[in-house]
Amino acid sequence: MKAINCIECLNTSCLVKLCSDEWIHKIDYFKSQALYKKDQNIFNEGFQVFGIFFIQNGKVKVYTTGLNDREQIVRFAIDADILGHRSNGNDFYPVTATALDDSFICFIKNETLNEMFLTNPYFVIELMMYYSAELRKLENRIKNIAQMNLQEKTAETLLLMFENFGLTNNYELNVPFSREDYAKTAGTTRQQIVMQLTEFEKEGLIEKRGKKIALLNVEALQTLISSYTSHKYQPENFRMPIPQNMTPVKVHL
Repeated sequence: MKAINCIECLNTSCLVKLCSDEWIHKIDYFKSQALYKKDQNIFNEGFQVFGIFFIQNGKVKVYTTGLNDREQIVRFAIDADILGHRSNGNDFYPVTATALDDSFICFIKNETLNEMFLTNPYFVIELMMYYSAELRKLENRIKNIAQMNLQEKTAETLLLMFENFGLTNNYELNVPFSREDYAKTAGTTRQQIVMQLTEFEKEGLIEKRGKKIALLNVEALQTLISSYTSHKYQPENFRMPIPQNMTPVKVHL
């Protein structure tokens, strides 16, 4: 993929856009860019932190490894999101980040970041707000997952996928995700996830299409976890797709 100039970048949500024009040119000069192929690690748990990653385009899962090398997915990141921000400085990554799809990602070293912090107040303020929002979402999810049963955990995981990645024109979750990954996100086992997805399919909430999952009733999934959160899971600027040659499923949001 061709390198992208910060000035010409169409990703208007990138926090770098909040820096001064002078600094945007500096960042463009000092940053590095790389295309990470599907399933390639962007950084690894336990490795030293040298800077922050900004996703120009792509899908990434962030996970930690516990006892017996069991993985737990803690968050997802998409276009304009930041990776590695929990470990800025002379620290070590507590998590691993892996590309779910081919992803084009920019990297800014700590030395450049420290200078940016001193001269770009709007960037610093928004970065702090980003940190705060991510931490709040993580704290709420940890609290809820600890109390949810299998049905609720599975519903919450599907809604999390929906909010982060949206749906295709066939109502399918727009992310290449295995049943094992669903289990790692929900904090349960693959066997339990498969069993609950089958139950959801019988109830008409989803449809399994090989490795893909179509969401047929987002509102019903939302209702299942309404005791834990009033948050309405919905991708930004989302409109339910209406596939060609297919009778639309009535979904209320």
